[in-house]
This record gives sequence, structure tokens and C-alpha cells, in this order.
Amino acid sequence: MKKRISAWVLPLAMLTFLLILNSGCKKDNLKDYTIDVSCIEFTPNCFIKDGRIIGYDVDIATQAIQDAGAQVDVKMSDSWDEVVNATLKGPRRALLTVGYSTTRKDLFKWAGPTSQGIYYIFAKKKWGIGVLNSIEASKSLQSIGVVRNWLETTTLEELGFKNLVYYNTYDEALNAFKNDQVKTIASDIFHLIKTLPTGYYEQEVEAVTRYYTVFYYIAFSKDVDDSFVAKCQAAINKMIESKNTLTIMQKYFATIVPQYIPGTIQIFTEVAPPYNYYSGTGASLKVEGSSTEIVNEIQRRNGFVNKINITTWTDCYATALYLPNTAIYSTARTPEREWLFKWVGPISSLRTCFYTLTSSGLKIETVAQAKALTSIGTVKDWYTHDYLKNNNFQNAVVTALTPVEAFNQLINGEVQALLIADSRVKWMADNAGIASSAITEHIEVINYKGCIAFSLNTPAAIVQQWQNNLDAMRADGTLKTIWDKWYKGVPMP
Repeated sequence: MKKRISAWVLPLAMLTFLLILNSGCKKDNLKDYTIDVSCIEFTPNCFIKDGRIIGYDVDIATQAIQDAGAQVDVKMSDSWDEVVNATLKGPRRALLTVGYSTTRKDLFKWAGPTSQGIYYIFAKKKWGIGVLNSIEASKSLQSIGVVRNWLETTTLEELGFKNLVYYNTYDEALNAFKNDQVKTIASDIFHLIKTLPTGYYEQEVEAVTRYYTVFYYIAFSKDVDDSFVAKCQAAINKMIESKNTLTIMQKYFATIVPQYIPGTIQIFTEVAPPYNYYSGTGASLKVEGSSTEIVNEIQRRNGFVNKINITTWTDCYATALYLPNTAIYSTARTPEREWLFKWVGPISSLRTCFYTLTSSGLKIETVAQAKALTSIGTVKDWYTHDYLKNNNFQNAVVTALTPVEAFNQLINGEVQALLIADSRVKWMADNAGIASSAITEHIEVINYKGCIAFSLNTPAAIVQQWQNNLDAMRADGTLKTIWDKWYKGVPMP
């Protein structure tokens, strides 16, 4: 047996040399560095075909890890809990198709996203449930099949769902759904479509409630070197910018469109015209609006234009509170939100008043008069909702998920008054062919600026680049050109 030499007897120069050599091997010379990668079957992200483990998360992760300089050994497991525990223990392990979440973020080191998922509650068309835009309404469904410990499930648990029926595997949950043992199932939409027999989804199934947007990452064990994870992240960003990730995904899901491909920055907005809204569906879906034009011009000056996710405000807001490198617009910069985000702006004006139908003859000259009304409508979870809650309004009706829904509540006589920004009212009235004289503006109670809100874990350099480009647009007249296109004669924010 060779005698062990204590480090303290080595000459200082030799010790320094060995430390540098060891550091170089660890971070740069990675030809013998292997990452043991695990996944479970989750079509089309990870699955087995002809004896090979394939899928778009497998392909993207393999290329990123190899581009970072390491070897990859991918293995499929039947147990999610087993591979999670193995990855937590290490060494040099990675797990694919892991939804980034607040409860998981400190358990691993992350590179991604490699793909995006959208969680819905689905039902068979024959039950006639239809679309339930309200998450609260979905809590009254008879039964929802879920897979124990999956993010689809834990998200519903955190939202307060008590009508969940648990299964140990996705196949078990799906079979229960197909055999009518449960009325609905919670699932990633892409996974459900690709797992069901061809044509089954289109013929038999309908989406009831969208409740969460998820981004799937490579989750590395904590012992994996930071510099290696950073190289993987750089490789993924390069694949996104070159559209290589889109090419890989379309190999497994031919009809997937760029709208569902992650960006280097995940940008979210809601249906809130005229600042942000959409036209078309599927491949023809286009996100529009004055704020959208401003955001895309900033991105063009950054050198890469990320696609924009359009979903409910609740989903937008919740995602930007935790997901790295995420932005939402147009977000009211309120005192309550100031320390929750990093800010770029302003890009819109949110002068907010009470509105009534002129035919009602109502007058609102004070807040007390507004509180005396039977009902005031606004959008759920907006800054206007916060104002009504914070000022003890007992007559608030906040069932609308979009400003158009809230506006229609006023027009249809479902509420006596509406609390909303002036520019939105004008646009929605014009769009609906309603004369401006049919709606009366009352007292102004809020006047915030609409901004782009970045998640706190977005690098400061990225946020500053966006602000610099917006400032440059203001200086060279581009911002005014966009603003005047939408709001001629209205002062810029």
C-alpha cells in the first residue's frame, strides 16, 4: 500500500500548481466528465421508441450538455419520486422535464427552459361542462384525476382544490378518465394530446380550465459545477436564438407553433386592450396592442425578439413572481408591487375612473357615493381590484377575467359602475360601436403608469438594457410614433 502524503508537506508552488490543475479539469477539460441524466416517460418530452430514449427535452438537453463539454448517459425510470431522490443525492446527476417552481427552485441547479407546458383541466365533451374560465368554478367539478406529487397536482393543491382523485402513474389517471371513473383530468395539454390515440383528443375531449403555465428545465444535482451549468444555459440560449429548439420540437410534434417555444426571456401579457390583446388562433395567433409594439421594438434593439405568452392575468402575475428571466406587461407600478419586481417603463398611462351608463343618470362625485352603489365591476386581481379591497368597498364584483368582460358587465346592466382606465374604455366602446356619449366618466381615483415588470431573479444587466433601449426610443422619437398611432392627442406616459 502506498503511503499517503499530507498536503502540508508539499512545497507551496507545487500545491498551487495542483490546485490550478484540478480546477481546470473540473471546469474546462470535461472530456471525461459524464452527467447521469434521468427522465420518466412523458411524451413528447421524453419517451422510448425502438429501444431508444428520445423526445425534445432529451435532444435539447443532450446537445446542451455535450456543447458544454461533457458526456451524457440518459436512463429512463418508472418512478418520479425515485429519480428525484437520486438527483438530489448526486453526484453529477440531472433530471429532465422538471417544472421550475418555488418549492423546487432551491433543490437543484437549473438550465433551461428546454420546453413549455400548459396545464389544463380537461373533460369529455359528452359531459357538456364547457369552458370554465374561473378557477373557483372548477373547484366544484365532481372529480379531477391527478398523478400524485406531479407539479400539475401540487399546483391544484396549492390553489385549494379538494376534488382531486389521486393515481400513482399518468397511465392510471388517463385510463380512469377514458373509462369515466373520473369526470375530468388535470394534465399538460401537449402530453395529453400525444398520449391519447390519434384523433381521440379532437373528437372526445375539451379544455375546461387553463390554470398554470409551466417551463421545463434540466435540474442538476447541487454538486455540479456552476460554470458547467452556466455553459449549458448558454448553449440552450444559443439553440433558442438559432431556432434549433423549434426544429427539434417540430420533429416530435409537427403542429407545434413558435408561440409554444420558450424564449431566452419569458414574456407574458394578458388580454387587456388596447395595450395588449391577440387576434387569430394557433399558428396564426398574433399578439398586438400599443404596449406590445413598444415591447417588440425594445427587443428588436436588444438583438433578439422573444415570443409573447398571452394568458390570464393571474397566471402572468404568479409566473413572474418566481420564474427566472421573466417579464409581464403592462403592469401597474403600484406601491404594493414596487419591491416585488424590477421595473422598465413607463410604456402606458393608467388614469383610472368610475364609469356608468349615461342612461342610468348616476352621479359619482365622491368615493362615498361610489361605495353607496349596488355594484362596481372591475377585473379580478388587477390594481383596480386591489384599490376596491384596500378601500373597503363592499359592492365590488370581480368575476371578470378581462377588461372586455368587465366592460360588457356594465353594458349589459350586470353592474352599475365600472372602475377602469380611461384609454381602455374609449377603445372598447369604439370597438363595440358604442357612442362615447353613452358612457359617463366620473371621478378619477387612481393614476399609475403601466410598466414592464421583470422577475427579481432576472439579471440587472438585462433589465438595464431594456430600460436603455426604451429611453433611446423616447429620445429618437420612435416611442412617440408608436404612441400617436394609438392615442393621437393623448399625452405620452
